[in-house]
Amino acid sequence: MKRIITFSFCLLLAIPTGLLARSYTTILKEIPDTSSNASTSPKSLILRGSLSSFNAAYGRNYFELFWNTVAGNFDHFEIERSLDGEKYEKIGMVNNMSSGNQYSYRDHFHGSIGRNYDFFYRLKQIEANGNVVYSKVLIARMYNTKSLASLSVTPDPMANDILVNVQLNEKSYVMMKVMDADGNLILKEGQQAENGANTYTLEGTHNLSPGLYTLEIIVNSKERMTMKLAKG
Repeated sequence: MKRIITFSFCLLLAIPTGLLARSYTTILKEIPDTSSNASTSPKSLILRGSLSSFNAAYGRNYFELFWNTVAGNFDHFEIERSLDGEKYEKIGMVNNMSSGNQYSYRDHFHGSIGRNYDFFYRLKQIEANGNVVYSKVLIARMYNTKSLASLSVTPDPMANDILVNVQLNEKSYVMMKVMDADGNLILKEGQQAENGANTYTLEGTHNLSPGLYTLEIIVNSKERMTMKLAKG
């Protein structure tokens, strides 16, 4: 049975095509959210509006995770990671900082892991009253090519549109497409992007009708990431 992730949008990561193809498929399915606050059976995977952003930047054999809070009375965050989208493990903890709402955590890994796996991250927010709230899942992929350092995708915590984070090593052209189950083009957006981190909101994707969709991200017609989207 596949790991439970509850979104309005579920990300179903398919075998990518292009320069750095993986040899496996990971599927994240949506089912009812009913359990308690145990780490393997979370009460909720919905952000409750406590985060305004959650993204990742690639460094040399690490991902730097960044997130901002806008509300909530909490004690600390636990950072969880999965390599298959099913089994998560705690990799670190960040305490609440009363002086600000910006947080980060650096996840170091061996280069061979980054070349062969995608990284599924989620935040476990421990509130002051003991309640547990899980963030939506951030999926990050290392490329480390001449043009492209990494790609990551997550639903927008506030509007539930799809957010695409592209970290470039040089000025490049980024193309993003959303297609329905029949292959019909629903959304197409192309941008000339600068070196460094670039974040795009695929506005209106929260309004898509329930069903299956495909998200494709292409950089310079070479590196690409293909994901299946299930709209509940």
